[in-house]
Amino acid sequence: MHSEVIKQVDDSADIISYSSSIEALQYMKELVQDNLQLPNFIFIDIRMPEMNGFELVDEFIKFPLELFEHSKIFFVTSSLDQRDQYKSRDYPISTSFIDKIISVEQLQQIQ
Repeated sequence: MHSEVIKQVDDSADIISYSSSIEALQYMKELVQDNLQLPNFIFIDIRMPEMNGFELVDEFIKFPLELFEHSKIFFVTSSLDQRDQYKSRDYPISTSFIDKIISVEQLQQIQ
């Protein structure tokens, strides 16, 4: 559903979506290994199977941080737990925290 909202804001966006945090991590590792630019926007659900969003970003920050220079990382969640929002601020590569479901208006503000 988020892919459809992104396409409404930018129909030329190249969207890569994973329902598996392990597959997403593997994709990022391959980009780093091949010296390719990381995505401009990365949306990470906090509540995922296999590893949660915070654990996934814990793996990302093992990469050289300058690789995230042109990336904006957003934690996405439907959680009402304020601790999640505070924790998201602890990451040097995190841009912001967004409540599910992402709206066109939210995406227009972050471009």
